[in-house]
Amino acid sequence: MTNVNLKKEPISNSEWRVMRIIWSLGSATTAEVIENLDQQEDWQPSTVKTLMRRLENKGYLTDDGVVRGRSFAPLISESDAMLSAGDDLFSSMCAMKKGMVLTHLVEDTDISKSDIDEMITILTAKKIDAPDMVACDCLPGKGMACK
Repeated sequence: MTNVNLKKEPISNSEWRVMRIIWSLGSATTAEVIENLDQQEDWQPSTVKTLMRRLENKGYLTDDGVVRGRSFAPLISESDAMLSAGDDLFSSMCAMKKGMVLTHLVEDTDISKSDIDEMITILTAKKIDAPDMVACDCLPGKGMACK
């Protein structure tokens, strides 16, 4: 598996659906992915095959080279893909508003008590050196441009 620092082309929501199945199964044939998606989506087999080909072209999947009944395996772990997607999303946001988005995500996401404990530990340590306010980085040289 790759590490999170390896930049890959972002994947669509539909491609995430395919990857989540393959990550869950460890590897899967096209037929297995279609069968599992059939329970969740009303997609044609050709749509699933197209998504899998795109994921292979983007470097997320590899196949075993068999002509019929190819088996696909992930080239990136689910955790690495999730962290990379989060990094990509946050790198495009105004620095001043990232805290608001994180707060919203924490409020609206089911998370375990152990995850909450870990976040509290990290936030407590981070608070020691945190600035009173994060400057806007939308317009270079305009420090507090966002309101």
